[in-house]
Amino acid sequence: MPDVLDLTDGRLRPVEPADWRLDYTLSRVPDVTRWTYYPADASEDVARARVARNIELRRDGRGGRFIIETGGISVGTIGISLRVDGPYLYYALLPEVRGRGLVTSAVLALTSWAFAHGAPQVHALTRVGNSASERVLERASFVRVGVEVEPDGASVTRWVTEQ
Repeated sequence: MPDVLDLTDGRLRPVEPADWRLDYTLSRVPDVTRWTYYPADASEDVARARVARNIELRRDGRGGRFIIETGGISVGTIGISLRVDGPYLYYALLPEVRGRGLVTSAVLALTSWAFAHGAPQVHALTRVGNSASERVLERASFVRVGVEVEPDGASVTRWVTEQ
């Protein structure tokens, strides 16, 4: 996993223990919990445990989550999960910084890193109806490849981009 990736208007850095506060805040944003796997109204303990699990995943080489920073402020997260069929991206951003291209820039940076390290494809899943996330992936040259139902019953659109 990379240590830092520069973005047009910010950077990505690995999640650190103190980043539980951002997880805690994101869990209180209604559309974040609607469209992602963030638990609604996570307690401090749950937020700390989520961050600790991501640090462990990175340490074990199974993926990891990054903080999206702009102007030195943590405003969102993007993660990469290294699965059998290739890397998968996932992300969430605070509402007050949306519409500036930060997530698209983060998706492009992490996708480029994955390609540079041998991945022939990069994948993403969006819950059906999440038009904002769909636009991010379209701007990052991902294409829809189907709709599936997750084990939890959520309908998701599968996305892929190739090198």
